[in-house]
Amino acid sequence: MNILLSCLSYREYTGSEIYFYELSTALRSAGHNVSIFSPFVDGPLQNRTTGITFPNKDEIKKETYDMVLFSHGQVIWEYLKDVKTNKLINIIHSEVIDLEEPVDTPKVSLYVGIRPSIVEFIKSKIPTANVKLIYNPFDLTRFNPQRCKKKKSVKDKIVLFPGSLDYLRYNPLKYLLDLSEKQNFKVMHVGRSDYSTVHPNFATIEPTWNVEKYYKQCDIVSGIFLGRTSIEGLLCGKKVLQFDVDNKGTIKKVYWHTEEKLDKFDKHNVTKEFLQ
Repeated sequence: MNILLSCLSYREYTGSEIYFYELSTALRSAGHNVSIFSPFVDGPLQNRTTGITFPNKDEIKKETYDMVLFSHGQVIWEYLKDVKTNKLINIIHSEVIDLEEPVDTPKVSLYVGIRPSIVEFIKSKIPTANVKLIYNPFDLTRFNPQRCKKKKSVKDKIVLFPGSLDYLRYNPLKYLLDLSEKQNFKVMHVGRSDYSTVHPNFATIEPTWNVEKYYKQCDIVSGIFLGRTSIEGLLCGKKVLQFDVDNKGTIKKVYWHTEEKLDKFDKHNVTKEFLQ
């Protein structure tokens, strides 16, 4: 099949960008011809991507695709609305970010939510929509309990808090740091940071592909919603402390998250769900 993936940015090691990286590599390994269109394409993520083409906004209109999968709502839809395809799928990554509003058009044959709460969000926006739950794709050869077992040399109790430290994660971080003073643990953040945070129990590390090295140092993983962070923690056999927040980053719920049948996150199984 000739498949086009499209997202707002394909540059950094962040959630939706890694989503399309993992999906593209799984589709490619299944024997499909895969292209990625994004208005913003650059390294380091593009440099890691092999066997995938990156057409521009004019080239995608000259091609006919068997399937087009896209995210980031109306912004990307403006580029895709005249692209020729047999099947158009709108993937929604968040229920609290305006950019992720589903595109309400009869041209979309399927809407995909990456967690149950997003499926309900899509239904609330477009009651007649054809909606399917298909989880985030992961490379299980990277994220598994054997590969990410905590090193014996790390004596501190560590809560790993990966992801872009933006307005949605700021209050959860404050919660963790306040708790760290009472329960004597360290908080390790990996990812982009929009805030300057100084605390004796806090350390931040620049975004990196090799995030597994930090899973090998932690006892607990913490993140917002059932996103990449929480799932990586579950796949690595860690306890996961999860936050649900509203669209302003206010904490709604804090809880220990568990999941059964983790193979639903395997990127090859995720790919099969799209091809059914």
